[in-house]
Amino acid sequence: MNRQLPVLIAASLLALSGCGLGAAAKDAPAPTPAASASASSNAGFGSVKEDGDLPDPCTLLTDAEVADLTGREVSTIDRDGAEPGESTRYCQWQQPSGQLAVFLSRTSGSDFQTTIADAQPVDGVGADAFTLSGHLYVLYGTVQIDVYSHGDSEQRNLEVEKKTAQVLMAKI
Repeated sequence: MNRQLPVLIAASLLALSGCGLGAAAKDAPAPTPAASASASSNAGFGSVKEDGDLPDPCTLLTDAEVADLTGREVSTIDRDGAEPGESTRYCQWQQPSGQLAVFLSRTSGSDFQTTIADAQPVDGVGADAFTLSGHLYVLYGTVQIDVYSHGDSEQRNLEVEKKTAQVLMAKI
């Protein structure tokens, strides 16, 4: 019981601060996307590679990172608006001449291995990856990372998707 009390107190304080009760929580600046990404994987709770709530993909990449990965500036961001605990999350960065989209979902190795007739294996990213219909699918633990880049040649889009998946794996 003695060990549970500090945890209960910390959880209560965290819940209250998240509700906006108290000036510190209300007036605190919103976390930056980089801070959110760091918090999702390094806040003492570990990576969500195997379990835990999937992070909001919009917090994993900054606009500058998306522009660097794709060579195109971000014009708008489409967010999923999902609540923590959802089994699938997405974010789409709209660009004047293209798009980068990221979808994260929970899966198992056997489900990921389901044979799809036109899937092409992809080397150089993750332990298991394939491309299908312009999307790159990467298995990372129990997280399926689906990256879609549009706006360049198929080869360049695949290069962007592979780089994006590698950046995401480091942050999940």
